[in-house]
Amino acid sequence: MSTPTGEAAGGVDTAGRIRRLTQAALNADVTIGRVDGVAHEIGTSLDEFTRVLGRFDALLDKFADGLDTFAGTVRSVDGVVGSLAATEQDLDELLLRVGRIVETVDWLLTPAAAARRRLAGIRFF
Repeated sequence: MSTPTGEAAGGVDTAGRIRRLTQAALNADVTIGRVDGVAHEIGTSLDEFTRVLGRFDALLDKFADGLDTFAGTVRSVDGVVGSLAATEQDLDELLLRVGRIVETVDWLLTPAAAARRRLAGIRFF
């Protein structure tokens, strides 16, 4: 049985205990509500982060494609440079041959040119 002050027969304040338990339950409920709110905000943030990571992943794929294209271009340029080097070597050889031909023709025509100059100096009339 309880006394007029709300104490049970063993000296326990039942009304005070119920108030404290009720207050603890209300505090726990508020805390759980706050935790739920924070968890919801974290979930929303994680969803946004996932969306951003998806866009970043797509950009990385485009970047990888760009790098592949660039690598192909570098390989093409390397091929062209190799061809130019071979062409330069071929041109050098061609110029050497043309130089030899000019020297040979000059050597062959030197006597004729000398004779022409002598004949040009003679007056026939």
